Amino acid sequence: MHGVIAINKPKGLTSHDVVMRMRRILHMKKVGHTGTLDPEVTGVLPIVIGDGTKLTEYMQTKKKRYQAEVTLGFSTDTEDQTGTVEERSTDLSGIEDEAIDHVIETFVGTYPQQVPKYASVKVNGRKLYEYARQGIEVERPIREVQIYSIGRTSSIERTDNLITFEIDVECSKGTYIRTLAVDIGRALGVAAHMSHLVRTESCGITLDRTVTLETLKESTPEDYVVPIAEIIEALPTIDITDTDFLFKIRNGQKVAKSDIMEKVDMKNVGMVALRHEGVPIGIYYNHPEQEALMKPYQMFNL
Repeated sequence: MHGVIAINKPKGLTSHDVVMRMRRILHMKKVGHTGTLDPEVTGVLPIVIGDGTKLTEYMQTKKKRYQAEVTLGFSTDTEDQTGTVEERSTDLSGIEDEAIDHVIETFVGTYPQQVPKYASVKVNGRKLYEYARQGIEVERPIREVQIYSIGRTSSIERTDNLITFEIDVECSKGTYIRTLAVDIGRALGVAAHMSHLVRTESCGITLDRTVTLETLKESTPEDYVVPIAEIIEALPTIDITDTDFLFKIRNGQKVAKSDIMEKVDMKNVGMVALRHEGVPIGIYYNHPEQEALMKPYQMFNL
């Protein structure tokens, strides 16, 4: 089997836990994931298998989509519902529904987001959460993230001096939704945290295409494999028929970019999928040092 099986990750399991269980279910060692989900987060977790593992880096660049619950009224050290309360806002009476919706809308586009304390990002060779667990304050990176779309998807609930509402977010790789929740609160002038999160789409695969580990175990896994051809279908594609050109590609040789551009009928692309008789054989991309050439990004043995 080669490709992707999208798991609907349950609460309580790490992404690594899911990979280990998948190896046992599939009786395969070549299994990985395309980006971690925190244990308390559920939803789409694409698991790459076989030669699909070669697409991990490519898939990680794709957009992601989440359904999140934001709670205004207090913040936590982890920025989500699992953490210790750090700050409380005692008066939320002045926050109107219109103000909440306006603030949410202002996050569309690029904005600088500070990596949370509890993250696996490394600073000076150590992961941020290692510093946090020891109570050591370090300067955390600020990264540009992209919010492609965001909107409130539920009513606004006001109980026990808390305000809660749900948002739908489509965003770039590396966006922390818990930090987004905190930043929404900050823009409203109050403490906030993310109180629930479901990933509804990742790498172009939506929640309705996922399968649970329990169902997969009792079924035929092949029925749930998203093939490599589908994962890379958005790329400009060449179906190679020329024998000499096919020989070069199968042997991973560099090729003239002009030859590639001629075959895809485009002036300039950065990455191209190559196939023979409909079967993917590789992906080529612009040579980082020789402008006139393209070289293998990944080659498949299907």
